[in-house]
Amino acid sequence: MMSIIQNLKDIILDNRYKIIDKIGVGGMADVYKGQDSLLGRAVAIKILHANFANDDEFVTRFKREAQAAGKLNHPNIVNMYDVGYDQGLHYIVMEYVEGETLKEYIVRNKKLAIDEAVKIAIAIGEGLEHAHAMGIVHCDIKPHNVMITSNGRVKVADFGIARAMNATNTVMYTNSIMGSAHYLSPEQASGKPVDGNTDIYSLGVVLYEMLTGRVPFEGETPIAVALKHVREELTPPTRYNPSIPSMLESVVVKALSKNPEDRFGSISDMISDLRLSQGFTMGKSSRQVPYDFATQMIPTVDANPFENDIEEENSKKSGILGFIAKIPQKYIILGAAVIFVVAFLGAFLSFGNFWSNTTVEVPNVVGKQVSVAKNILEDNHLRVSTSEVSNPDVPAGQVISQTPSAGEKVKEQRTIHLVVSKGVGDITVPDLSGMTVEQAKARLKELGLVIGKISTGNNQDKPDAVIISQSPSGDSKVTKGTTIDITINKLVAKKVEMPNVIGMTLKDARDALNSLELSVNQIAGSVDEKSVVTEQSVKAGQKIDVGGAVNLTTTLKEEAKSKDEKSSSSNSGSNTTNGTVDVTVPSGSKEQSLRIVVQDDTGSAVIYDGTNKPGDRVVKKVSGVGNVRIQVYLNGALVQDQAL
Repeated sequence: MMSIIQNLKDIILDNRYKIIDKIGVGGMADVYKGQDSLLGRAVAIKILHANFANDDEFVTRFKREAQAAGKLNHPNIVNMYDVGYDQGLHYIVMEYVEGETLKEYIVRNKKLAIDEAVKIAIAIGEGLEHAHAMGIVHCDIKPHNVMITSNGRVKVADFGIARAMNATNTVMYTNSIMGSAHYLSPEQASGKPVDGNTDIYSLGVVLYEMLTGRVPFEGETPIAVALKHVREELTPPTRYNPSIPSMLESVVVKALSKNPEDRFGSISDMISDLRLSQGFTMGKSSRQVPYDFATQMIPTVDANPFENDIEEENSKKSGILGFIAKIPQKYIILGAAVIFVVAFLGAFLSFGNFWSNTTVEVPNVVGKQVSVAKNILEDNHLRVSTSEVSNPDVPAGQVISQTPSAGEKVKEQRTIHLVVSKGVGDITVPDLSGMTVEQAKARLKELGLVIGKISTGNNQDKPDAVIISQSPSGDSKVTKGTTIDITINKLVAKKVEMPNVIGMTLKDARDALNSLELSVNQIAGSVDEKSVVTEQSVKAGQKIDVGGAVNLTTTLKEEAKSKDEKSSSSNSGSNTTNGTVDVTVPSGSKEQSLRIVVQDDTGSAVIYDGTNKPGDRVVKKVSGVGNVRIQVYLNGALVQDQAL
C-alpha cells in the first residue's frame, strides 16, 4: 500500500539507461524519456508505480508486458528493447516515439476525416493481426495507447494487460477487471474469457470515436460506462456523422456487437472489410468526450441481460426455422425463384435499357430545385428516385448530391438517385441560459436533443455553474438527435496576499487568516492554541484564493526547547533522511480517514490528516533526523509502520 520513492530525474539504471524527463503517466506505470548510453539513442523507460512495486500481481503483470511485447516485431507496434530491476525500480526500456497519442490527435482535430480514420484503423488492425498471430491479445486498445509519429506512422503501445490467447479470463482481482471503461468489451466488463474478439470490439470503439468525435457509451463513473457496454443498444455512428458511408457503418456496428460470435471471425476479416469500405469514404469535423477514464480496476458487471437477449434471439431463430421446415419444399423453391426474378428485374431496369445502344451523359442537377432536376433528367430519357435529409446549409427542396455523378455515360432510362434537402430541422432549440447542466440535459432529452461539448467561461454578472451560452442558439431549427454545445459559467475566485504567520501563536495565526477569509486546514504538531507556528504551506506574499485553506506546522515552546537540546546533544555525524511518502487509498467505504505520522529522534509530527475516496493517491515529502519511521493510519487503525 505504501512505498518510499525518490526524484527519478538523472538516475542511471543498471549503469546504462539515464532518466531524462517524465513524458507520460498511466494507471500502472509512468513513462520517462531516457538515453541509452551504450547505443547512444533515445529510449522510453516505463517504471512501475512505487505503490505497486511490492504487489506481486502488479509486478507479474508488468513483466507480462515485457514478455508480450518482446515477442512482437512489427512496424505498427512499439519495439521493446530491455527489462530490468535496479535501485528498487521495475522498468521496461522501449522504442522512443516522437509524436503524439491518437487521443491527443482526436482532441486536437475533433472528429477525423473518414478516409483518415479508416487508414488509422487499418494500421492498428495490422499491428493487432501480428500480435494475434503470436497468440497475444492486447486487452486495452484505446487512443491513449496508439502513437502517431511525426511522419504519420501508427504504432500500438502498452501491452500492460495483454493476455495469451488461451488465458481463462480477464479477472485480476476478486470481482474486478483491468481495462479502460470507454473501450472495454462486454466480455471484459463481465469478467468472461477473452480472445481476439476483445481487441476487435475495442478497435470498433476507437473507430467510432475517430468518425464521430465521441465514444459510443458515456457515463459519470467507470462502472456506469461498463454497464452500458453490456446492456445498452449502440447508437449508430451516422446519428452524429451522417456522412459515414453505410458500408463503413456496418463495419463499426459489427465490430461493436455485444455477442463476440456476431463480430468478425478475426481481425484480418475486419481489415478486409475496412479496405473494401475505403472506396466509399468522405468526411470532416465535431466534438470531444466529456469524461475520460484511465486503465484501472473496474468491478465486473452483470451480463445476464446480454445473455437473455442472445437466448431470446436464438429462440426467435428457432421458431422461424421451424415454420420454414413445415412448408412443402416445392413452395419454398417457387417462392425463391419469384424473389430472384423480381430482384433481378429491379436491378436490371435500374441500370437503364440494355436493349438500346443509346447512351446518355448524366447532366449536373446538384443545386437545382428537385422539380427542375426531375424535368432535366426526364428530358434526357433518365428515370429519377429521391430521398430527403435535413441540411441547414442547403435550402429546402434543393438537390444536395446525385448518383451517378454528372458527366458519366449511362444507358438511357438509367435511374438517377437524388438526395434532396429538407432544409433546417423541425425542432426548435430551447434557450438554456441560466440552467444547470442537469436541467439542460433533462430539457433537451424531452425534445430528442443531447448535450454536446461542454466548455467553461467567466461572467461575473451570472451565478456560478449555470449555462451562459450555447450553440446552436435558442430558437434555432434543428433535427432530432442534434448535439447542443454549451458554455458553463466558472467564476474566478478573488485572491488575497498570504500573511506571514510564522512566530505567531496558533490562536493569533487563526485570527490573522480569518480576517482575510482564509482558514487553517491541517496542523502538523501541537494543536494547543498557545503553540507557535514554525511553518506555513503557502509562503508569505503569495496570492491565495479567498476562502482557501492553509496547512500549518506548530510546536509548544517547551517542545521547541527540548528539541533544540536534543539536536545540540546529538553528535555531529547525525544524518537528515529525506524521502517521499506515496499512499493509495484502498477499496472500501466512500469516505475513509487517512492519517500519516512521521517519527524521528526529535519526536513525531502529523504530515497528513484528511478524508479520501478509494483510489485517491496522497504523495507527501518527508524528512527526519536519525531513525525515521512512517506510520499510516486508515480509519483510526495502524495499517503500515515502515522505516524511511
